[in-house]
Amino acid sequence: MSGDRLTVHLRMTGALTVEPQAAPAGRHTRAAFSLSGGEELRYEDVRRLGKMWFAKNGEEDRSGIAALGVEPFDAALTPLYLENRGKNGKKSVKSMLLDQSVVAGIGNIYADEILFAANIRPDKPCNALTEGEFARLAKAIPERLDFFIGKNEISFEDYLLGKGKEYRNTPYLQVYGKAGTPCPACGETLRRVVLGGRSSVFCPRCQK
Repeated sequence: MSGDRLTVHLRMTGALTVEPQAAPAGRHTRAAFSLSGGEELRYEDVRRLGKMWFAKNGEEDRSGIAALGVEPFDAALTPLYLENRGKNGKKSVKSMLLDQSVVAGIGNIYADEILFAANIRPDKPCNALTEGEFARLAKAIPERLDFFIGKNEISFEDYLLGKGKEYRNTPYLQVYGKAGTPCPACGETLRRVVLGGRSSVFCPRCQK
């Protein structure tokens, strides 16, 4: 092992596939790496939002991965951890969830789903959250992500055919993208607010 490192951030439209070298490259293939056995690791990205960083052994990793917060399934993600990161801040709890230096890997869709499961309004300031709300949040983060990862399971063959762009969890979303429709829990009309330039949907009855 050389110790060299390649870090890839797929962002919204990136996908990695392993394909035969003889197979035609896709229209949006941005990079290809030759593998043993006559195959290639190909990176496709329709919108060119993704990034790659290569660091040789001993070189500084400039990808920013060291600045990421805890993983959603890490035992370190406790109510106290979230409380310590948010209790003195005035930003919204939704903004805290999207802050990758707090918890790595939560995007806009799942932030809405997590907050709905935890019965917390997305625009509630972090410094106004109770210990009980931090506890519900710490429980909902891994539970909701585990649920949607399971719903999005796909075979390697299907992933390759769809170039990693097919998502199977849409039918299971409770609130994201459903403003103006009845809450699945109580029937109240779901509302939409914009926080930090990002759309957020919540139930005004369930999420106080």
